[in-house]
Amino acid sequence: EGVSPVLDPDDQAAVAVDWCAKFDDTLGARPNHQSLKEMASDFIRKNVVSGRLGPGAKVDQDEIAGALGISRLPVREALIELASKGFVESIPRRGAFVVKLTVQDIEDHFEVIGLLFALTARRAAKGITDKQIQALQQLHHDTTSTQDPAKRLQKSFEFYRLVNRIGTSDRLLLTLRFLALALPNDFYFSTARWPATETVYRERIIAALENHDVEAAITATDEHLRICAKVTIDELRARGYWSDADEVTEVASQFEIAVPYE
Repeated sequence: EGVSPVLDPDDQAAVAVDWCAKFDDTLGARPNHQSLKEMASDFIRKNVVSGRLGPGAKVDQDEIAGALGISRLPVREALIELASKGFVESIPRRGAFVVKLTVQDIEDHFEVIGLLFALTARRAAKGITDKQIQALQQLHHDTTSTQDPAKRLQKSFEFYRLVNRIGTSDRLLLTLRFLALALPNDFYFSTARWPATETVYRERIIAALENHDVEAAITATDEHLRICAKVTIDELRARGYWSDADEVTEVASQFEIAVPYE
């Protein structure tokens, strides 16, 4: 008793170790309020993506606070932030519940990102410099050569950020940053297939940008984001994220078919 069912004791210890490690270089400084909110947010996100907090599950603030050894305030603030990013839904007088995505939600999410990435890729293809191409090639090499999953993810994000900075405006960059924090992205980067999928894309986009081939850059980006959606949906289906009834209901809704109650 006294142990949160969200994570088992070993996992709770791992969370504590991860966050202690972040403050190793601060001469023993205690985490501030903002870092406690981030810790709670990371904790909830990881539990949602792993499936420990399944779709529709209530996120118990007391349980989360107890698991992390913090007060409810940073947990409450984390939930407000996660609600704005589409991870949870806050229902007055009932609490926060994990959002349940549909197949259409995921397809729409990656299609929107694909449209914006195609815009940045098109602009980048027109104006990219040799020095910027070399920087992308180095990031690609760093990403594929490392055996550290965290570093691989970090370098992959840096690659995206560089392409976006080359071919975007400040306003568009803010939109892309917001979309990058959404739940479907977390699901995608939790799959075993994402490293290979990203490797293929980086090679294609580098070749297109190096040749200043606008159409090739747009095509590579569009096809890549469609694959991201498929990889994510396949993974969630394999996990049993959707029941058979969910699938039937979604198909019926797309064709405006009435599904009889059982």
